[in-house]
Parts: sequence; C-alpha cells; structure tokens
Amino acid sequence: MNRLCRRNWIKKKENGDQNKKISVDDFRKIKVIGKGGFGRVLLVEKKDTKKVFAMKILKKGVIAARGEIEHTRTEKSVLSKLDHPFLAKLHWSFQTDENLYFVMDFINGGELFHHLSIEKRFSDDRARFYAAEIVSGMEYLHTHGVIYRDLKPENLLLSHRGHIIMTDFGLSKEGLHAEDSRTGTFCGTPEYLAPEIIKGEDYTKSIDWWSVGTLIYEMLTGLPPFYTDDEENMYHKIMTAEIDFSKPLFTPEAKDIISKFLNRDPLQRLQDPHDIKSHPWFRTIDWNKLEKLEITPPFIPKVSSADDVRNIDEEFLRESVNAEDDDGHQSIPVKKEDFINFTFAADKKHAVGAH
Repeated sequence: MNRLCRRNWIKKKENGDQNKKISVDDFRKIKVIGKGGFGRVLLVEKKDTKKVFAMKILKKGVIAARGEIEHTRTEKSVLSKLDHPFLAKLHWSFQTDENLYFVMDFINGGELFHHLSIEKRFSDDRARFYAAEIVSGMEYLHTHGVIYRDLKPENLLLSHRGHIIMTDFGLSKEGLHAEDSRTGTFCGTPEYLAPEIIKGEDYTKSIDWWSVGTLIYEMLTGLPPFYTDDEENMYHKIMTAEIDFSKPLFTPEAKDIISKFLNRDPLQRLQDPHDIKSHPWFRTIDWNKLEKLEITPPFIPKVSSADDVRNIDEEFLRESVNAEDDDGHQSIPVKKEDFINFTFAADKKHAVGAH
C-alpha cells in the first residue's frame, strides 16, 4: 500500500471509529450509584477501553408524563456544549425506544451535601475554595448564555482530587446572552430560590448569585440562611427576614459577601464576575491557578481507584444493577420527534477523566 493510500485508509478508519454508534451494549453495568424521579444512575465500564463512567438512564414515558421533555432536551444541549474544569462532562448520549442515556465522567469524591452533613460546617478557607470554583463555573455558564437555576450541595460533587464538579443541568435554560435577558419559569429548590422567583416576577441570571450567597452561608453554618421546615414560612423569610449573623462563624469579609449576594434587589445584588472575584473574601484566591487546577484542595476525598464507590450512598449500592424501575411512576407514550437529535458523541480532543 503506497503512502497516500495508507493515509486515506487511516483517515477512513478514524472517521469510521468516530461515527460508530454507541449503545448500551458497549457498556458493562457495575453498580447502582444514584436514583431519582425519572430513572437511575449506574457505574458502568466501557467494554473496549475498560474505562469507567456514570450512566444516567431516564425513562422517556415518565419524563413525558411529568412534562419534563423540554428540560431534558436542554440538559443534553447544555451538557454537550460544556468544557470547563468545574462542570460535568458529557461523553455520549443515545436512546432506545424506552430510555434516554447520558454517559458522563464518574465523579467519585461524593456529594458536597454528603461531606457537609458529616462535618456539620466547613472552615472559612474550605468554604472559600469551593465557592471560588463555583464562581468560576457559574461565570462560564453565564458567559455562554446559560442560567443554572439549581445550585445546591446535592448538585455539587467532589472529584477524586477534591475539586468541585457542578452537575444536573435539567433546570438550566439557554439563550440568555444579554446581561438583562429574562425568563420567568418558577423552578428550583425552595431553600435556594431568590425572592423575585417566589414573587413570580421575570428574573435574570442574578438569581444564580443569590443561590451562591445562600450556599456560602450554608457551608459556614450547616444550614441555608432562611431555612425552616415549613415551606411557606421559609418563602416569607426569604423575602423579608434579616440574615442571622449572630453566631461567631463569620469573618467580616464573609458577612459582607453573603450580604451582597443576598441583596433582595436584583439590580443591586453582587453579580458582576470581576467584582465578585476582587471581593476581599476572595483575596487569597489566584483565579488563574484555580482554573488550571494548580491550587491544592483543602480536602482530598478517600478514594483508592477510579471505580471506588465508598462515597456513594449504601442505599443505592444495595440495589440490583439489572432491576427495572417499575415502581409506580406514571408513564405515557412519547412521540418519535420528542427526542430527535438526542444522540451525541464528544470530540476526541476532550480528555476522559481529566478532573
């Protein structure tokens, strides 16, 4: 075979490999590592490379019955465009007649919620490190016209090296490229909702910064600032109550940045990334080193291997990996066009397991 023919043959083979359709049969199921209203998350191994991934399996009929088709499309669209060290990475998405599949990096350092519930609260330095990585990820999302809308400790994972990975973009919305772009859907988790969402007003990307302030307060104290068991009372407190800084857990700088994030006037709220990064509370953060993962995290999860599941809830791990989710969820038929163009394969240039 001459050199030109060989070059063409190699190119055709590479294109063929890239265009080969991925299916569930390309993966070996290992463990159940998560479960939600629409399906399950499995730890899987890709049979040809032996690399492990997290496979999110969503039931189409349940998604349709709950009116979540648009949110699921958005999640796939957002995930397929993301490329940032603190945001979850999608490698493949595909579907069968019954299910949708997202194949992503397996992030096995545990949920931030898990670690916070064990330790009750974080030190100022540790909270600042996580907040800085979240600020970096949020700035990236906003720059690309995406509003996150569901920041909470359950949606923040730690990588095996101790870095934040923001996950679950099912409530995100695309297309908000202008600074004052607005949307109006009432969605999110009650403890982290900004006042303008509760009041039913149209809102901007500044609602995400309210959630950042809420999360910083929670990391330093163990609970969100306006939390109560009664949801209506909590909404009232979010809109009217003073922030409780009575406990000696806050530095003056921490109080100041929380207060500025939790300004009920969205126009006055701290939201400009330059102003956020230059705030005195972040004085010790080298933002350039942070985004290059050159700052050693304050906490390294106990993880012995890529498939170590010790930080996963035992309740999930006990479930059968081959069990079906026939647990009473309402399901309705879906149309073929509901999930058109759902199939996705990441560019080879994106490294696997880089976090």
